Amino acid sequence: MASPSTPKKRSRLGLFLPFILLFLVIGAWSAWWRIASGRIEQGVDDWIAEQRARGAEVSYAGRYFGGYPFRFELILDQPSYKGVPGEASWEGERAEFVMQAWNLTHLIGRMPGHHVITGPDGIRNSVDFDRHAAFSLSWNKAGLRRIGFQSGEADALLGGQLYKLGNLSLNLAPRPGSPDDLMMALQWDKLTLDAAPVEAPYLGTELGRSRLIGEVRGFFPAYEAAGGDMNGVWPALLDEGGEVEVAQLLLNWGPLDLGAQANLKLADGRTNGLFKVRIDNADDLKQALIDSGHWSQQEQIVFGTLEVASRNDSFLSLPVIDDTVFVGPVPLGKLPGSRS
Repeated sequence: MASPSTPKKRSRLGLFLPFILLFLVIGAWSAWWRIASGRIEQGVDDWIAEQRARGAEVSYAGRYFGGYPFRFELILDQPSYKGVPGEASWEGERAEFVMQAWNLTHLIGRMPGHHVITGPDGIRNSVDFDRHAAFSLSWNKAGLRRIGFQSGEADALLGGQLYKLGNLSLNLAPRPGSPDDLMMALQWDKLTLDAAPVEAPYLGTELGRSRLIGEVRGFFPAYEAAGGDMNGVWPALLDEGGEVEVAQLLLNWGPLDLGAQANLKLADGRTNGLFKVRIDNADDLKQALIDSGHWSQQEQIVFGTLEVASRNDSFLSLPVIDDTVFVGPVPLGKLPGSRS
């Protein structure tokens, strides 16, 4: 009689193998995260050392680095930066910087609380952000890809004027394939001023939902030529040449409901081109002009021309010739920053 064969013991390796692989993956990821976080922290320390070496002052009351396992997070309490003479300074309540571990070319930042920015001219400006305010910066091997900013609800004191911002957003990016050109998009839900413009008190202090989409061709060479001073970009564009295109402007300011487009060429110290403007709800604007006493013969002519041209979703064309804006043959005035 044949004896039964002895059954083989089943290996338990298959039972434990997934857990072993999981522990190996976790260990490898943890090692990589610590190496990467160390390099990021070292990069922050190197930048601070470079700034201090050139005479700037960088300080903070507290510093935290963490975010394991899926991101890198740097938090600074009471950070401040005081540039060398001729540079701006900044003091903040808190600054938070985050990068996702799988995307090290995209930085997200938040700066809740009170911040004071002192310009090179010594003028102090301040802004208070809530927890919804954020900015982002992304880049690649070629350089900058995009800058984005969201204000949330914010209060700002800029140039001695008070502003209350409601969901302002700003996006800036070089044009793909044309890195000298800057594309921009700006919009807000609400903007409140502390006083109406002296020249146009009928506009009031409340701006509703508005939008600007445009492009500045030749911006980055002009910015470099101006030494990084934004106030010097327009003069540099006049000298070096450039173009400004406004693809869409929608401005809701009190009784004014304005739409506009523009295409301007800057060269040889002069600006030439074309504005296209239109208004909606013309009756509201007309009544506001009359009530405020801004209803002279010239203002009536300009308003009447614009109101008629705006019918049927059309625009009124305003030529710009050697820095001067015209309505037909009548000059309206010079562009800001013109030299003539």
